[in-house]
Amino acid sequence: MKNFIVISFVLISFLSKAQEVSVEKKLYGAQLGLVSSSFYYETKLQRKIALRTEVGLALMGTTVESNDPAIKDKTDYFFLPYLSLEPRWYFGLDRRNRLKRNTYNNSSDFISLNTSFISGKTLFENNNLNPVSAVTIIPKYGMRRVFAKNFNYEFFTGVGYQYNIFSSEKGCNCNHNEVAIDLQIRIGYDF
Repeated sequence: MKNFIVISFVLISFLSKAQEVSVEKKLYGAQLGLVSSSFYYETKLQRKIALRTEVGLALMGTTVESNDPAIKDKTDYFFLPYLSLEPRWYFGLDRRNRLKRNTYNNSSDFISLNTSFISGKTLFENNNLNPVSAVTIIPKYGMRRVFAKNFNYEFFTGVGYQYNIFSSEKGCNCNHNEVAIDLQIRIGYDF
């Protein structure tokens, strides 16, 4: 009887480990959002942790303020390329698996720490604009879901730090340190 109990315990623990869900080993695709479009690649670091690398274009805006009340402030919008590195912890994988919900292609809630470099070079030349490069560090909370086999959508939000890289010789009167807010809704395709 003791042997039966020991063997049963070993089998149950083996089966429970065999049913653990994990992030995908490799995942890459493209996403389109309201203010950005990107290509991404995620690689598995641990069972629930993936490292996401992303390259894309972000829609940015700048306002040129005038001291003269007769002249209206002018706002221009432009696309800037960016590169980001983001470790993601998909903490909802076990709960979704336990509830028999889809975990395919990392469908789960996540927490991440996004580090991005935003280039100061606009996609299309505009002589009126002189955007500055920036580095951002933003902790984020979000959710990723997959539908129709390879399509996905993501919602995420975060508030963090932005450091603007510029030289005072170029005539920029910007602040080096700013608060960065990131709120995104994206739809994408996994290749």
